[in-house]
Amino acid sequence: MKYAIFFNKNAGNGQAEELAQKLLEKLSDKNIEAVFLTAPDEKTALEKVKAAIDQYDAIVSIGGDGTLNIVVTAFVQKGKAIPLGILPGGTVNNFARHWQIPLDMEKAMQVILRGKKQAVGVGVCEDERHTKKGIVSSFTFGAFADMSNDVRQSEKKKWGLIIYPIKALKQFGKGCSHKVLVKTDEKEERLKVWFSLITTTYSIGGFEYIDSSVDKFHMSILNNMTFGKLVQLGYFVIKGKFKGASGLTYIESKKIELTPLIEYEQHKIFSRIDGDKGPELPLKLEYLADFVPLFVPSK
Repeated sequence: MKYAIFFNKNAGNGQAEELAQKLLEKLSDKNIEAVFLTAPDEKTALEKVKAAIDQYDAIVSIGGDGTLNIVVTAFVQKGKAIPLGILPGGTVNNFARHWQIPLDMEKAMQVILRGKKQAVGVGVCEDERHTKKGIVSSFTFGAFADMSNDVRQSEKKKWGLIIYPIKALKQFGKGCSHKVLVKTDEKEERLKVWFSLITTTYSIGGFEYIDSSVDKFHMSILNNMTFGKLVQLGYFVIKGKFKGASGLTYIESKKIELTPLIEYEQHKIFSRIDGDKGPELPLKLEYLADFVPLFVPSK
C-alpha cells in the first residue's frame, strides 16, 4: 500500500508539514508507505494530484476546503477517485464537519489509519471552455460572492475577518441583483438573484440549515434583501427551516445550468467555490453521487 499526503508547505507556519511527517510515521507503523505531495502553485498541484491518482492507493489532504478542492478537482478532471483522507486544517471545514471527521488532528489520523470508507457525493462545474472544477462543499454567486471576491489581501491582513461583515453591510439597498436563467432537469426559470448558495450537503459548518438529506444539490436563491429580511432569514436558518423563508427560491437537483440574461446583465458574474474565487457564468453544475471513497469514523 502506498499513500500520497498532499499539503501546502507555506500554509499555517509549517504546521501542515509537521502533521504530514507525523502521519507518515503512523502509516509506516501500519506497513503503509507514504510520500509527500506539494507544489509551488495551484496549477502545478492540480497536475501532480491528477498524476497521483494512478500511482497511489489513497491520498490524504491536509488543510481546509480550498486545499481539498484541488484534490476533488483532480478527481473530476480525471474521471476517477481514489480513497481520500482528511486532516482538516481550515477555518470552516464544511465538508469534514458534515462527515464527522474530527477536527482534532490525532483523532483525524486515527480515522485514516482504521481505514473505514464511505462513498460520498461532490459536485462539478463546467465552463464554456469545458474546463471542470470540483465543488467540495459550496458554490455561491451574487452579492456576498462579489463582496468576498473583491476583498483585497491587504484589507484582510489589516482588518481580519471583520472586513467581511463591513463589506456585507454596504451591499444592502444597492439593488445589485443579477438576472439569471436557472435550468434544472425539472424546470427552467428566469430569476432575479441577489445571492445564491448551492451546497453538496444539507449542512454548513456542521449546522443543518435545511431539513433534507437527498443526494442532490441544495440551491437557495435570495431574490432580494433588506436588513429586516436578513433577520427573518437568520431565524429560519437557526430553526433548520430555511426553505420556509419568504423571498427565497429553493431548488433540489442533480444538474443545474446557470446562464446570465445578457439583455439585463452588463457585468460579468463570477462564482465562488469552497471559499475561493471561481469561474465566470455561464456554468453547468452536476452532482456526482457516491463519487469519492472517503475515510470516515467508525460508528
